[in-house]
Amino acid sequence: MRRALLLLVCLAGAADARPPVQLAEDPESAHRPALEWSTWFRLGFGMRPADPDAAARTTTPPPPAGQVTTWEAALGIDLTGALSGSGNIRIGPWLEVRGLSVVGGGELVIQRVPKTIDMFLYEGQGVLVMRAGGNHERATGQLAYGYLAPWNLFRPDRGAARYMIGVRFVATYTRAIEDPRDWSATIGLETEPVGALRFLLGIRSWY
Repeated sequence: MRRALLLLVCLAGAADARPPVQLAEDPESAHRPALEWSTWFRLGFGMRPADPDAAARTTTPPPPAGQVTTWEAALGIDLTGALSGSGNIRIGPWLEVRGLSVVGGGELVIQRVPKTIDMFLYEGQGVLVMRAGGNHERATGQLAYGYLAPWNLFRPDRGAARYMIGVRFVATYTRAIEDPRDWSATIGLETEPVGALRFLLGIRSWY
């Protein structure tokens, strides 16, 4: 009996000395696809220079010198790959249709700032997006911050890429390449349209 008690004490001491099992800091990273992509609709409001030629072509009083208000709407798509080992710093191309013109370029995405944000019935994260690009006529840059979350748009849910939803505040600056005096600056919202529609209509079969 005494030997049995001594054996139990020795085993308990060995168990206490053994370090605890270390869990992965980010369980999601073990199954994180290499690529992430998203679509968005953006609506912005801001300023642009007044057009003196337009005032000469109308009988209404000319606009005041300086700036006038303007609206900007766009549809876009992007695709990013991991730039860091954690996958939270990403880089990739983006493309956006604004009215009758198409602009595109590259973007740098920093995810998990902060690590957790709960919106739209999905646990997501904060995201910072920096874009630069243009076309043969205009150069443009964007800075966006908001909410981001993965969503199983297409099954199976584990593959080489995953679809991301979210909503972000975005500031956009655009100017003509040949004439820097021709510019516009807007602040607005960009949101992933399919996920937003699912949330607004409460279509549970899409969750």
